Parts: sequence; structure tokens; C-alpha cells
Amino acid sequence: MHILILPMYYPEPGAPAHRGYMFHEQAMQIARAGCRVGLVYTEQRLRKDFTWKRFCHENHFQITREDNGTFVTLRLHAWNPKLSTRIGGLIWANLTLLAVRNYIRHYGKPDLIHAHFGTWAGYAARLAYRRYGIPYVVTEHASSINHGHVTPTQAATLRTAYSQARKVICVGSLLRKNLTPYLVRPDQATVIPNFVDISTFRPGDRHTDKERSFTFVSVGNLNPRKGFAELIEAFHRSFGQMPHVSLVIAGDGEEQPHQQALIQQLHLERQVTLTGRLPREEVARLLARCDAFVLASHAETFGIVFIEAMATGMPAIGTVCGGPEDIITPESGYLIPPGDVGLLAEKMKLLYDRYETFDQTAIRRSIAERFDFGLAGQKLKAVYEAALQTAPQASASDKSGQA
Repeated sequence: MHILILPMYYPEPGAPAHRGYMFHEQAMQIARAGCRVGLVYTEQRLRKDFTWKRFCHENHFQITREDNGTFVTLRLHAWNPKLSTRIGGLIWANLTLLAVRNYIRHYGKPDLIHAHFGTWAGYAARLAYRRYGIPYVVTEHASSINHGHVTPTQAATLRTAYSQARKVICVGSLLRKNLTPYLVRPDQATVIPNFVDISTFRPGDRHTDKERSFTFVSVGNLNPRKGFAELIEAFHRSFGQMPHVSLVIAGDGEEQPHQQALIQQLHLERQVTLTGRLPREEVARLLARCDAFVLASHAETFGIVFIEAMATGMPAIGTVCGGPEDIITPESGYLIPPGDVGLLAEKMKLLYDRYETFDQTAIRRSIAERFDFGLAGQKLKAVYEAALQTAPQASASDKSGQA
């Protein structure tokens, strides 16, 4: 079975090292499951990154091909000054269609396209279906769907992207429920979670003596949706008078100056550290040496940082916001409603007090049994096989006779 992957994001020069890395890992696992795999990616370099030096020394709308021995990656080196707009999305989707044509010329027509994100990779997959007759599935990751921040224009794009997809894969159960208004039929959706490389995210030499030192850790983009201001406030309420307890926050973003000011205002400079964004390997080392994970998000489609943290054996606190409730069990941590600072403070203190009752080996085993990357290839291969046996779905535009 020949699978072509269309990610909306993928590692590229100038982007954070972790950006789109999970799509690379997933492609490796699909290949190991016995599929022939290719990946097509249209780069998203923005106008703000344009310089004369880059113009003179970099590719511009040329295509390059890379073969790592497991799968082929075809890149279209594009610039897209309007990617956040509908026009920019349409440009990206049509450039991706050109890249798919180039892939077919060199490597043959795939049996199935697997697109990640309805906007705009799923939309591009539908263009390829209508041009070349290649069936497709879409995995949806967009947290805006769970957060209720889908604009009418985005909703129309999602409906178009899903309209002829054989399957729509959701990374969480709440996302599956919230996608229903955009689907042709409810059984079009299935749930396959994200996965973690448990060989990278593994226990370190953690020997916790909580009366001497205890560290909570959190990882994420520093934006309002992640709830870091609430986390800092909750930490202050429970541990402001316990100087041996600390909080490390890894990530960067628009809220970083505000959070640094809040730390100073609450006199937590000796207890709370903002590390900035860390490479994936450093995140793994950080998680391995900390004691407990906490993230107070207002919306997640899954929450891959939870399974990365818990793969090291640590207990976790998360919110019922679309992803963590599929991960955290009563044996591995606590779930709270988003936005409740008082309850978050209470659960952080309770986790600290009951820390010895959590079985770190069992927490890691639970994550490995459900989310190990080794499971990804076979689960996706089963979806591909079912999708290829599913009859094509007629879209509303087809039924009305429109193109």
C-alpha cells in the first residue's frame, strides 16, 4: 500500500526544531508497518522572514527531494505572505497540488493520501482527489474546534475538506464529538490518538525527597489558552511559603513578559523559572528530572506533552478541555475544570502530599500500552485498509452539479 502524507507543518529551516516533528515520526512508523510512504510538504516561509540574503541563497518555488532510506520527502520551497488568510490558504493548497503532481511523476500514484489538518492540507487532499482520483483521509488536530473559535469561513473550509474524505481521524474523543457538524455523516470519524517515542521520553535518575526538593514542570506555548498565568497564581497559593518547591515552565510566546511580571509581583523569582523554548531532547531531559507535570489549558485536541511527561513516570494534573481526559486516570493524576485557580492550587498541593502513592512504573506502562509510537503504524494501516474499502462519498457540490 502506497501512502502519501500531506502535513500542514513540517521541520524546515528557520522554524522551531519541534515543529511538525511528529509527522516525521508517524511516517517512519507507517513505513515500518509495511507501507510504502512518501511525504509532500509546501514550505510556509512568510514575508517577514524575507531578506535579500535569503533571496540570493535559497530556493524559490523549486522542488527538492530527500530520501532518508525509509520514506521520500518532496519539498516545494514556497513563500506565502498571506498564510493566515483564506487567500493564503488557497495559495498553499494549490501549490501543494502542484507538488503532488510532481511526486506522482517521479514516484507513481499513491493508493491513499493522508492529510493532517482540514485547513489546509485536507483541502489540498480533496483537490488531489478531484484531479487524480486518489482517495484520502484527514487527521484533525485543530484546538480551535474544541475551543469554539471556528469562524464561518473556516467552517466552510472544513466541510469542504471533509466532504469526500473516506475517514476523518480525530486525536481525541471530544474532538470527534465537536467535529460532527462538519461531517457528511457521524461514522465518518474515528479516534486515533497522538503517540510518544518512549525511548526518548523515559525515566531518569529521579529520587524524590519532597521535603528537601520538589519540582513541578509545565511545557507549552506561552499564550492565554494554555493558562500559565493561572498556573503561576495557583502555585503561589499552595507553595509560596514552601521555598523547596519549584515550578519550571518551558516554552515561549506572546505572554512571556506578562508571566515574568507576574512572577516578580508574587515574589516567586527563586521558585518559578521560565526557560524559554527548548529543543525536543532538552525537554525530554527536563521531564526526566522533574517530579510532577501540570498544564492548565483552556482547550486541547489531545495534549501530547502529557504523554511525553507521563512516559517518564511522573503523575500529572490537567484540565477537562478536550484532550487530557483521554490520558489522565485516577491512578496517574487529577483532572479539573479549566480556569479554576482555587481547585488547581488544591490539586497541586494534594498531589504533593500524596506523591508517594503514585506508582511511577505503572504510569509509564499505562502510557506505553496506549500511546507508544510502535502502535501508530498498525493502527493507521488498519484505517487505511478500511478507507480503501469504503465507497466514495459524494459531496454536496457533486450532488448539486457544481465543480
